[in-house]
Amino acid sequence: MNSKITYFGNTDLLSLGEMVRYNNHAKIKNENVATHTFIAATNIFKICHKFNIPQAVKLLALEMVIVHDIGELATNDIPHNFKKANPELKKMLEVAELQFMKESMPEFYQSFERLIRMEKAETLIAVIVKLADTISVLQYSNNELDLGNKTPKMVEINEDAKRRVLILINKLEEKILEFNEDMAKREAEQANN
Repeated sequence: MNSKITYFGNTDLLSLGEMVRYNNHAKIKNENVATHTFIAATNIFKICHKFNIPQAVKLLALEMVIVHDIGELATNDIPHNFKKANPELKKMLEVAELQFMKESMPEFYQSFERLIRMEKAETLIAVIVKLADTISVLQYSNNELDLGNKTPKMVEINEDAKRRVLILINKLEEKILEFNEDMAKREAEQANN
């Protein structure tokens, strides 16, 4: 078979559509990783529109949000509350996911590795991606509550998502100020040259 047909016909990414999120919580409607990624990507548009983020930043944030959970093909979706309770696990997962992508999905490796570096440096793009990801949790938990899932765990997820979204919005506003100051300095330097 033609190697390009084999490459483009690979079905590995479709598994993200089968991985159920919040797998350790009672829920009315399942959300899979692929749906979550799509919703997080649409949230990038909303964030960039609301905060007048430049197009180049938006495009890079979209690239990063698309790859942010692809490594879960190797590790599956680990619920947030479990990762939060086991901070060393995040580092282990990053190493495993990077290795998996390097070996099995090299077309995503550079972007994912770059996202990890951005997260560690808390860049504007990393904050946008984290906010989009967390807004997705808020949206999902809001929907669960609307559907009647009033379990203590779902209420806790929703309250935690609200808290984290507010923190991330504040952080985003700080990063936007820094970004605008840096852009003004660059423009001033260019004007003086």
